[in-house]
Amino acid sequence: MKRILRVLALLLIAALLGGCGAESGGSSVRLFAVNVGKGDALILKAGDWVGLIDAGKPSAMGRVRAALKGLGVEKLNAVFLTHTDNDHAGGLDWLAQSDMPVDNWYAPAMYTGVKEKKHPMILAAALRGQAVQWLQRGDALSLPGGATLRVLAPASLFEDKDDNNSLVMMLESDQGKMLLTGDMELPEEAELLGQGDDLRCAVLKVPNHGDDDTTSAKFAKAASARVAVISTDSQEKPGTPDPGVVRRLEAAGTTVVVTQDAGMGLLVTLEGGEATVKAVDIEAPPVSGPYIADVDPDDDTIALGNSGSANVDLSGFSLYSDKGGELYAFPEGTVLSPGATLTVGTNSTDGNYDLLWDDKKVVNKKKTDTFYLYDDYGRIVDSRDNGR
Repeated sequence: MKRILRVLALLLIAALLGGCGAESGGSSVRLFAVNVGKGDALILKAGDWVGLIDAGKPSAMGRVRAALKGLGVEKLNAVFLTHTDNDHAGGLDWLAQSDMPVDNWYAPAMYTGVKEKKHPMILAAALRGQAVQWLQRGDALSLPGGATLRVLAPASLFEDKDDNNSLVMMLESDQGKMLLTGDMELPEEAELLGQGDDLRCAVLKVPNHGDDDTTSAKFAKAASARVAVISTDSQEKPGTPDPGVVRRLEAAGTTVVVTQDAGMGLLVTLEGGEATVKAVDIEAPPVSGPYIADVDPDDDTIALGNSGSANVDLSGFSLYSDKGGELYAFPEGTVLSPGATLTVGTNSTDGNYDLLWDDKKVVNKKKTDTFYLYDDYGRIVDSRDNGR
């Protein structure tokens, strides 16, 4: 893989992403692929329009929030869900409960593996009193400044696996094209290739984390992208990115970049039909002091302590249950003093607690359940299990 430039300050993202016009004329186009591990969270900006394509898994909340803040995003014109897998849809719940304004919620019209009333996008939009707009092949969204998002898939329902119902969109702009593919696997890819679309693009978001069930040589050649972005973590999902996928893309003349090689994520700039990439690192001191003091499965509580000598602002911090997949976001203004203890209780807690995790039976009583404390940049501060 070719080397990519590195940007050390998160605050530089706003300057890089901002700007109302590109040097070659027309609206600027930027894509920020957040490093959410094995998952997807893409922040797309075309002129003044900003959309979020997938929201990562719940535990990636800190990374996505920090990226949105660093980019200076105060409103999302659109949120897209490519399909219902948790590493794409899991972050929708915290996003819907946040104070980030969202104009529109979009999802593919075809899906499987989840009942309508439990569809993550329906649940997220409902928290805002809004409805989901369903997309399928042939739909198009006109963006301010003349760009268009054309929906290439899904064209038909694949009942065996929701990856193959992924929302596939081509961004067409006066700066060039981006092909955004969700977790499309070979069956949906074959259907897409059979449609005869012109898939040539400057930027390709590689399907399904660059796994070996994606990106045939025919597809890589059809796209002939300048840059291909793979969003994965090889420790979370061994074998990704698949060497065969990388070889097929590079054989088509494509530079391959991977989110795990950037601290915060990859910033892709599209200008004059060409794409450039910068890796953006997290520039923030590590957090010291807060730790998980106790996880009590009997009373369903998690206690935090502060071994440091200074107050710790827990705004943007979160607790995540590995077993249950539940996420708790600390309220803004929550402060943990030196030597103090703060207890998070649930609707199953009988004893005293300081903060309510509005859920029940969060701590598993029978099986090992590890809780992670994340800081406001999505970094793991501490972990502790339930002793089972």
